[in-house]
Amino acid sequence: SQSGETFDTLEAVRHFKERGAKVVGVTNVLGSALDRESDYTVYTRAGPEIGVAATKTYVSQVMALTILSVRAGEAAGALDGGEAASVMEALEEAPRLASDAIQVGDAYASTLARVLDKGSLYILGRGLGAFLAKEAALKVKEIAYLHAEAYPAGESKHGPIALVEPGFPVFIIATSDSPEVAGNAVEMAARGAVVRVFRPADMHLEVGGKAQIFDMPPTGGNVVLEPYVLIPPFQLLAYRIAVRKGYDPDKPRNLAKTVTVE
Repeated sequence: SQSGETFDTLEAVRHFKERGAKVVGVTNVLGSALDRESDYTVYTRAGPEIGVAATKTYVSQVMALTILSVRAGEAAGALDGGEAASVMEALEEAPRLASDAIQVGDAYASTLARVLDKGSLYILGRGLGAFLAKEAALKVKEIAYLHAEAYPAGESKHGPIALVEPGFPVFIIATSDSPEVAGNAVEMAARGAVVRVFRPADMHLEVGGKAQIFDMPPTGGNVVLEPYVLIPPFQLLAYRIAVRKGYDPDKPRNLAKTVTVE
């Protein structure tokens, strides 16, 4: 919880504690309710969130939870010391990659904000990409007020593809754990969609020239690093569309920073 005060999160904490569970809270706010009620707390320390829609805290939470997973895996014997050290060493590159992704991604976002004129779009991914698509779609909804639907690309024939028609915008988030997403890009393009694929620059994809490729900083095929290069361009896309339309991205309509009621 970015704020550490969200009601339904706190209710879940209390529910589990009543049943004897140990709770680890992950929050950006020291002294928050989640901090006080958790048995242990991991602070993301991302600095104050000025806007309602969390952006920097998202990648900070990914980092904190990855480190927690590594240490838990090490303690449980699921990761040996060398494997854990390898992941931790890779994470040292995350700040640089995120910074590079902001520079590269903002150029893409500025261009796309000028041509993205539809009221609805899909953001698809497989594996890790499916989860990154949810964050990407959330930010486009929250800040740009466009209907953006995230969907696992491998399941797109179970409904979403029925809405695809010539000119329909489809974004693909390609991650190295699921190169099969190239087939979904081709599938969407064959139905007239305008397909744009975001990938790490060193990831090979066969899309047959039917999709526009947006290369983000290379990650050496390390999936642990891919959130830091693939999420910033979509957060920036939402921001650039909002600014272009005259919306205040720091004060999205109808949203609350902390939901304190049921």
